[in-house]
Amino acid sequence: MYKIPETRKHVRIEKPYITRFNVKSSEQMIFNDWDMVAVINLSAGGLFFYAKKNLEVGTILDLKIGFSLSNPSIICNGKVIRAKRHLDTSIIGFAIEFTQITEHARKAINNTVEEIVE
Repeated sequence: MYKIPETRKHVRIEKPYITRFNVKSSEQMIFNDWDMVAVINLSAGGLFFYAKKNLEVGTILDLKIGFSLSNPSIICNGKVIRAKRHLDTSIIGFAIEFTQITEHARKAINNTVEEIVE
């Protein structure tokens, strides 16, 4: 078979992490209720999850990514860069790119990814 070279900037893992997200209104900074999803793909550059909520490309999200009970959640912002609905279902896959994340949080994600990949 053909082997396609990896072109992503950051190493990623495909392991579920519980994440909460909140849609941020850019005009009035109104915060809605937090939704909980299982992230199935995570890297220092962003994440991917499935949800029933319809989010448009460009939507800004507040994110709380939980790794374990012993470590605090990583809090950052991300933007929906891709959305794809599964055929004949209400499930939509969302690719999120981190837009506001501290260097400490990015390193924590990268360290977690590297521990699992090795």
